[in-house]
Amino acid sequence: MIIGAFGDVHRNDHLGLLRQSQKELGTCDLLLLAGDITDDNSIEGFGEVLGALKEWSDADIVAVFGNEEYEPTHAVYRERYGITFLEEAAKDYEVDGIKLRIVGSTGALDRPTWWQRNNVPDIGRRYRERVSKLDALLQRNGADVLLLLTHYAPTYATLEGEKQSAFPEMGSLALEGVIAQKRPDLALHAHAHRGKRYALLTKKQRSLEDFSVSGGDVPIYNVSLPANGRPSFFDIQGSGAGVQIRYV
Repeated sequence: MIIGAFGDVHRNDHLGLLRQSQKELGTCDLLLLAGDITDDNSIEGFGEVLGALKEWSDADIVAVFGNEEYEPTHAVYRERYGITFLEEAAKDYEVDGIKLRIVGSTGALDRPTWWQRNNVPDIGRRYRERVSKLDALLQRNGADVLLLLTHYAPTYATLEGEKQSAFPEMGSLALEGVIAQKRPDLALHAHAHRGKRYALLTKKQRSLEDFSVSGGDVPIYNVSLPANGRPSFFDIQGSGAGVQIRYV
């Protein structure tokens, strides 16, 4: 099974990076969109990116919303484009005998942004509830691979390169704690344009200082297009305890 994943296209800003990888995108069994596919809630802009993807690839598409796809119009995106959007929800796939369970959400922030604090009622409570819902959803349920897909970073480790003072407004240590307990096989996010591509979460980790790029158990990838310069691709082989996930 080949998975392609990316976020932060921002309509035309980084569509060229996708175009450069259209051949690789065409080999994918599944495409995961990690939010901010458009800019300023341009529903037509989202369609432009989606139309290009469908020209290049026949893969199923699973997406989460980013902060540029505004919540009051989420239903419009669903109705117009007919792809799978996950909002604190799970989706099961089976390809080549490999069972994959995707748990998806925009994600949560430890500290809502200034705009959110002043314009979105009860946003702090809603983020806490979102973390609880993801905690409940992160169950393997017989899947060979359990994958978490969010827009916001579910950790601070992959935010290295961004302003450290902004980490709480870009990611969630609360969700990092859920990952540490539930142990998904892979976690993917976007949003961090200048962040680090990769980090590993070890069994006892609870803070940024505990992270290491070696000896960890849960790989977390920042699949932001501007951070990587290309989509991220993962090759999943095997089944059960013998499953292997390789970044390609």
